[in-house]
Amino acid sequence: MSHLKAVLFGAIGVVAETSDLQRQAFNAAFVEAGLGWSWDRDTYRALLAINGGQARLRAYRKTVADGGSVTDAVIVSLHQRKTDLYADIITSGSLSPRAGVVELMAACQHAGIPTALCTSTSRGNVDAIATGLGAKLDFSAFATIVTIDQIANVKPAPDAYLHCLGALGLTARDVIAIEDAPVSIASAIAAGISVIATPGAMTKDQDFSGAALILPDLTPISLTDIEALLQDRQSTG
Repeated sequence: MSHLKAVLFGAIGVVAETSDLQRQAFNAAFVEAGLGWSWDRDTYRALLAINGGQARLRAYRKTVADGGSVTDAVIVSLHQRKTDLYADIITSGSLSPRAGVVELMAACQHAGIPTALCTSTSRGNVDAIATGLGAKLDFSAFATIVTIDQIANVKPAPDAYLHCLGALGLTARDVIAIEDAPVSIASAIAAGISVIATPGAMTKDQDFSGAALILPDLTPISLTDIEALLQDRQSTG
């Protein structure tokens, strides 16, 4: 009997490579708002250590000369406009799932093992990605989808994962999480969940030492491999 009872995809970036599209949308929102802000790849890579778009904007505000004029209300407005622009970008492009994602989800479905999406992003972003991927990845296959709208604290707090476990009626020992960034790995670990890391283009140079396994993508992983990881955790923990 399998010990694995669910696979939790911990971020949009686990299922599709979207970080640079997010950066482009932020920069377009800055231009529309008349701000002199512009995030290059290195700046955005550093900001990804902070979870949540509004939190990144508030952190960046503290580092620039005109930050004092950017109120919290402006931050909310900027983030909403970024979300709208981002949706436009991904729904008009050729977004594809990351390698191995479709195959792993299909294997889970065949084995009767639920999958879930457990993020700190907004429902709007999730819906935009679902639209952008279309028939390439069926988001209705997720048993539950957790977003920032349902939790009090974003990652690295464990709230998203604890909410997800509650929705599935499972314990941390029953599941494995797949994450693409150290801050999100910390969230899963805080919830007591073992993690497989698949670093994204913007996070690949960060420290993923908290993960039980680090892979460039999900192509080489099977349910047998995941089960072995989980059983090893249960026998040692």
